[in-house]
Amino acid sequence: MKSIEALKWVRTNFSKKAFETFRNREKLETLINEAELKLNTNYFKKQFKSFIKDLKTSLSLLKDVTTGKYKPKSKKNIILLLLAFIYFLNPFDIVPDLLIGGFVDDAALFVWTLNNIRQELLNYSRSS
Repeated sequence: MKSIEALKWVRTNFSKKAFETFRNREKLETLINEAELKLNTNYFKKQFKSFIKDLKTSLSLLKDVTTGKYKPKSKKNIILLLLAFIYFLNPFDIVPDLLIGGFVDDAALFVWTLNNIRQELLNYSRSS
């Protein structure tokens, strides 16, 4: 599957859940907690070593959006971030997590997302 097709597949399959999560504080808090638990394992710290700091900053941003402490510059950036974390938490995505190399697609989506929301992350870092 080409990367453009993969991104369309992710958007098609996870957008509805991302919007629902954005509108529901309880779902958003649950997603943040599950993502933190998964990212804090040694395995993922190694797998995502080059951008784990950005992922943790992203989770902090989501927490602060949830509490109202931070107002995002763009709702789209938050939805993209939610999409990436929902995809990450789903074990049955393009490359199922149970397969060897099953997190390569998760990492690629995170890198793409982080690059696309870089300005939002910078704004957030400056505000906190």
